[in-house]
Amino acid sequence: MLTRIRTLKNQIRVAVLALIPLVAGCGGGGGDDASPSDGGDSLGTTLVTCIIVTLATGQAGCGSSGSSSPPSSPPPSPPPPSPPSSSGAALVIRPYNELEPNGDLATANLPTYPTRSSPGQRVGWYAVGSINDVTDITDAFAFTPNQTREYYLSLCPPEGSICDDNSRIDTLTAFFRVLDQDGTVLFTSEADTIDGNKYFATLAAGVLYYVTVDAGDTMGVTVDYRLYVYENS
Repeated sequence: MLTRIRTLKNQIRVAVLALIPLVAGCGGGGGDDASPSDGGDSLGTTLVTCIIVTLATGQAGCGSSGSSSPPSSPPPSPPPPSPPSSSGAALVIRPYNELEPNGDLATANLPTYPTRSSPGQRVGWYAVGSINDVTDITDAFAFTPNQTREYYLSLCPPEGSICDDNSRIDTLTAFFRVLDQDGTVLFTSEADTIDGNKYFATLAAGVLYYVTVDAGDTMGVTVDYRLYVYENS
């Protein structure tokens, strides 16, 4: 009989020793940290539940653990690709080399427009030429708009692409005029100290216009130029 009692005590001792790490893994080893408002029954129920889960799964997964970190969130999905940008030039300009003689309206050169690839596209042309107040006073060009639109006209040195405010020929050196089909001057950049060698004008479709480049005071020196005529809107 004493042997059975001794054996039972040994089994109880082994069981208690086995429960100690389970209780510690389930947060039961920190009695000093327990909240005073927690009831004993609640704590006991939590420990028993935790021990059962631990025995069933083989892992102490109950309670809070300072060493374990929450699973990281998956990386955010990449943004959808941007739609392809539309291509196609808003403005197409055709170059034209001046041909002599073109010193009056009767011998005016005839630059042509590039083909318009879409209704909203703007087209135009520019002439590459030279002027001299002694030997080549006037260069004349003729053109007929195929749409009624506002046009931009400018006279600038041959360097660069399109005239801007810092690269136009001084109106005292050379200027341009726009004339109708009867030779009447519609407007001119001559002596325009405010806008200089640029002008905006609405021109009608199907009407013949002339534009001339006229020498001012080049001091006998040949001045190269680019004359731009293109739809502004």
